[in-house]
Amino acid sequence: VGVIESVCTGLDVPYFACRGYASQSEVWRAGKRFERCAKAGQRTIVLHLGDHDPSGIDMTRDNGDRLAMLSNNAVTVVRIALNMSQIEQYRPPPNPAKLTDSRARDYIAVYGQSSWELDALEPAVIAGLIKAHVARYRDETLWAKACRREVRERGSLITIAENLDGIMGDLG
Repeated sequence: VGVIESVCTGLDVPYFACRGYASQSEVWRAGKRFERCAKAGQRTIVLHLGDHDPSGIDMTRDNGDRLAMLSNNAVTVVRIALNMSQIEQYRPPPNPAKLTDSRARDYIAVYGQSSWELDALEPAVIAGLIKAHVARYRDETLWAKACRREVRERGSLITIAENLDGIMGDLG
């Protein structure tokens, strides 16, 4: 969570971390936010990071299905980690797939007996994946314009704060 929090905060990207499946109430709230964003002309993309195990793989599907239903299809869910190509590239240590998971049979049929945890990847790798995917979807022209506006507005607020006594005196 610390890695994700740090990189997302630096990119000004909201994030939600959970252990296991997201609660229905959290998904409902997110779906309604995404629906409002769509009505405002914004495109919502959820970047999902999860373990490569029976439930971790299914969580991407579950997030997509529930968010689509609750947002009237105003969201796209993209799994950015942990994927087989990353497992092959970074070689995290394997774990046996949890046979007690109701999704184990289907998972093993596709991926075999091993599973892998997201947090076995180096923090820098996870941060790099998030940065690369945000850059892929963010309109950098709009982002730069918003950053410039924020700097200007911050300057105005600082000026107001520094002169508040005089401003309040003029009003009284």
